[in-house]
Amino acid sequence: MQITIEPAFDKLVMNKVAAGLYSNADEVVRDALRQMQERDAGLEWVRSAAVAGFDQLDRGEFVELTREELMAHLRKPRRA
Repeated sequence: MQITIEPAFDKLVMNKVAAGLYSNADEVVRDALRQMQERDAGLEWVRSAAVAGFDQLDRGEFVELTREELMAHLRKPRRA
């Protein structure tokens, strides 16, 4: 596959290689695509969680919290 990129992106790629961060332009592009894939997966998780949350709201499955209760809840450590 061959691609054409605008000069500003070409300069960015070449600067990354020149700085020693990557061995060649292919590595820069692969890393960028990998990061894009990870970002897209994260966005899909957020969309899915939002849909589930709105469905719960529609079913009346929620608890009302004061601002202080919400802040205390957000400060609690989360399990991975």
